Amino acid sequence: MNIIELIFKEYFYLRQSIPVFLYIFYIHFKDRDTRFIDAWIKTGIIGIGMGVLYFIIGNIIGIPFMDMIPLRWHYPGPITWGIFFLTYFFILTQKGNNSLASFTLATLATVGGGWLYEIPIFNLEYVKSIFFTRYSIFYLNGQIVCLLFLGYEIIKRGFKPNMLIYATLTLFMAFSISLFLDQDYYRTGLGLLSIKWFYRIPACLFLISLLSGIKKQKEMSENV
Repeated sequence: MNIIELIFKEYFYLRQSIPVFLYIFYIHFKDRDTRFIDAWIKTGIIGIGMGVLYFIIGNIIGIPFMDMIPLRWHYPGPITWGIFFLTYFFILTQKGNNSLASFTLATLATVGGGWLYEIPIFNLEYVKSIFFTRYSIFYLNGQIVCLLFLGYEIIKRGFKPNMLIYATLTLFMAFSISLFLDQDYYRTGLGLLSIKWFYRIPACLFLISLLSGIKKQKEMSENV
């Protein structure tokens, strides 16, 4: 087994633990301006961008996903969340956050969003697995922990709800309820018109809209 196969074999554990360790790292280094950290983050952003392009090309050509990486997943997931991550990172930097803060919050939003959008399609027989998992170092689903950290950081940035947030929340709730009531839509194929290309988008839009309710870092400094 090569290193790539080993990494993806441990994907579910890494998804649960790495964001938490990244947040701890952010707490420790958030007030430091180091070129080393910025260089690594820039490399990560470029890598994510190349990864999104890699999957888009693979999907267009028609290469089976398992031939791209050894993970039982499908193209809509990495493409949607990759674009979401880059968008979240860019908006946060435009709000005056440094690269480490933007990267950390984008990671929390992406991993947490992966839990949020799946709520209406979880089998009720396994509802406990939504909140607890053996892959998490806390047993509490690490994706929920990510959303809690994200909420805390957004509130710290002077969060105030607005009409855009209410609108995207309404869209997310309405879509989730409709999907829960008729899950046959979720189980359709993977063509470009499949629901699997769209059912992450309401959660993505809601999480992105939350950033419209936070102040720019310059404004927060002036208020202090």
